[in-house]
Amino acid sequence: MAESADRSRRPGWLPLVGAAVLVPTVLAGLTQLWPRPQIEQQLTTAGALALASAGFPGAGLVLDGRDATISGIDPADGGRAIDTVQGVAGVRVATVPDTGVATGDPASVLPAPPAAPAGEAEPFGIARRGEDIVLSGVVGSQEEHDRMLAAVTSRASGRTVVDELTVTAGAILPTGVNPTSVEAAAGALAGGVGGDTAISISDGGVSLTGTVAADAAKNTAEQAVSAALPGIAVNNQLVVDPTLAGAPSGAAAAPAAPGAAAGELDAAGKQQLQNALNQLLGGAPISFLPNSSALTPQGSSAVAQVLQLVRGAPGARLQIDGFVATGPGGGQFTAQQLSDQRAAAVRDALVAGGVPADHIVARGLGEGSAPAASAGGRRVDIIVI
Repeated sequence: MAESADRSRRPGWLPLVGAAVLVPTVLAGLTQLWPRPQIEQQLTTAGALALASAGFPGAGLVLDGRDATISGIDPADGGRAIDTVQGVAGVRVATVPDTGVATGDPASVLPAPPAAPAGEAEPFGIARRGEDIVLSGVVGSQEEHDRMLAAVTSRASGRTVVDELTVTAGAILPTGVNPTSVEAAAGALAGGVGGDTAISISDGGVSLTGTVAADAAKNTAEQAVSAALPGIAVNNQLVVDPTLAGAPSGAAAAPAAPGAAAGELDAAGKQQLQNALNQLLGGAPISFLPNSSALTPQGSSAVAQVLQLVRGAPGARLQIDGFVATGPGGGQFTAQQLSDQRAAAVRDALVAGGVPADHIVARGLGEGSAPAASAGGRRVDIIVI
């Protein structure tokens, strides 16, 4: 009799067991039917809230479908952050690129994303302008921003640190950029390098631009930067200006060409400089890597030649217009943001070379009215005003 009673109760468990198997399957199927942008938006919001509740308020989260990438956290906390995001319903796999750790259904887990290829990470800049140290670039979280700023301040030798960093969730720093290397690079600029100099770090290497008083100072600067960023190639584009010898530390006075006036350029002087710039940039435009404000080698060479022309015309005032190529972009920035950054990159290089910052206006024009659809669209134009 007891056996009969047990059998009569047994079917009551079957619907529960079936529901346990069926409901997740149905939910997964419905997820596949939702529009991808809606999935990503919902999971990003839910994941960000989960991370904040778990003690990661500054973490970045990027969804590719149902696959989550977490940034802006200490690698030591990677496992806990992954578990937090993986616990959000609908997330298939969570990864932290710094650790390569991933969790999820073994049949559907994708490998941890590789290091960002050249051109994906925005350049990170450290510059010395007069007595100031300027920090620029894009970081992935407020926590990362604060760590970089603190590192530079600790080695600024009392100089003012100008913060031009931008925080964009999920942004990737170039290879080799971390608080330790940035601190060392800031120390090199604040110390014996002298002149107005700038270090631009990208996945393609390091560019060193600006002016120094002698070849010895140029070599010393390269050695200091190489020591701060070991294993990364340094493209030394420093210009030797003997007139800086004996000038106050940080001074970078632009020498006048023979017969050049020290005040504002007159109409004839403006036209002469504009013609020279047009001729130069018509044959060798200032070009950039795709989806990046990093100069190509040809672009860096063009900027150096522009600097020589402008240094020969003291008092010149310039307008720098940045552009992007037409068509959909492949980066994390809008056309306006990227064109702004390209114009700013050229401005910073010219300022590091001794052109007064208040003599330059930099602006981004996006795709512009009729830019080129290929590499020619990734450029800046320079107008004498």
